Amino acid sequence: MKIIEYNEPSNTNICLPEYFKHFYPDERLLFFDIETTGFAAKNTTLYLIGALWHEKEQVKIIQWFNEDGKSEKEIIIAFDQLCKDFTHLVHFNGLGFDLPYLKQKADLLNVSFTADTKPKQIDIYKKIRSYKKVLALEHMKQVAIEHYLGIGRKDTCSGKELIPIYQKYIASPAKETEHLLLLHNHDDLLGMPQISKILNYKAFFEKIEILSLEMKTEGTKLVISFTYDAFASLPKRLALSQNGIYLNAIGENASLSIPVFFGTLKHYFKDYKNYYYLPKEDTSIHKSVAAFVEPQNKEKATKNTCYIKKTEHFIPCPDKISDEVFQTDAGARNKYQTLESLQFSSDNMQKSYIKNTLQTFL
Repeated sequence: MKIIEYNEPSNTNICLPEYFKHFYPDERLLFFDIETTGFAAKNTTLYLIGALWHEKEQVKIIQWFNEDGKSEKEIIIAFDQLCKDFTHLVHFNGLGFDLPYLKQKADLLNVSFTADTKPKQIDIYKKIRSYKKVLALEHMKQVAIEHYLGIGRKDTCSGKELIPIYQKYIASPAKETEHLLLLHNHDDLLGMPQISKILNYKAFFEKIEILSLEMKTEGTKLVISFTYDAFASLPKRLALSQNGIYLNAIGENASLSIPVFFGTLKHYFKDYKNYYYLPKEDTSIHKSVAAFVEPQNKEKATKNTCYIKKTEHFIPCPDKISDEVFQTDAGARNKYQTLESLQFSSDNMQKSYIKNTLQTFL
């Protein structure tokens, strides 16, 4: 087993991302990646494990290289031992491949392996894979995310292309070949803290903390501009549209353009059995008031007739936001609330409206 160690300067690109600082402020994080000659542990060789961690002002990298083709056991033991010093393992699809592979390989070699259970796991791929459509990516491989975020790398080989290169190295070791094998893993490790910024998009939609907001009407649009915390800072502009709502966001600033229309809509009461419908007025009233209405002018309300109408300026209403939801009819999927109900609501309600509107883009 050959051990290679690096001390990288902790520049702004590979420093610990704000996402991790916010959600894991007191934890020790170890990024790692493995290189193999295939997918099945039983029939392939583990030839490299690399790990990266942040220590004060430095980024430290260590690689355990199977330079003789016979050092799998030593590599696994060394990596597993290092993991005991950290609270979390950070990886890209490590739950799908790296950790199951290492566990199977350890079992085959009769080696103790606990890194898949004792440190907690942060799988970047698993956290972000559902955002493929939102980010308009063809696939969610690490290199695709690096390209999306504008992250460069010196390595030009894929893991698949390196398999025959490693086999060539075992037959005839050479510095140039070794460099290619180490470089790919090295760049994967350096790229991992950088691609972790993709998690900011998840935080933006799911965990956003809004610091300030401003609302103004512009013709038939309500424009809501807002700022948010750095852990959700978007490294690349996001421009999306959904049902007439437009989202524009970059860095720590975003705006929502909400369509406003003037019209008449209906608010339906769920407890329709406690209401009467007045056909002439085309409205419903509670049974406590209906006692004063002549029998011929009222009828028991149904799900479809238990409503009151309002003519106002309306905006789309995300689910679970307003108690006074309006629809065109009882079965309509689109829901609305009055513009006024948002404009004069509390700061918390306005922030809740923004958060729930963001959810509609997912």
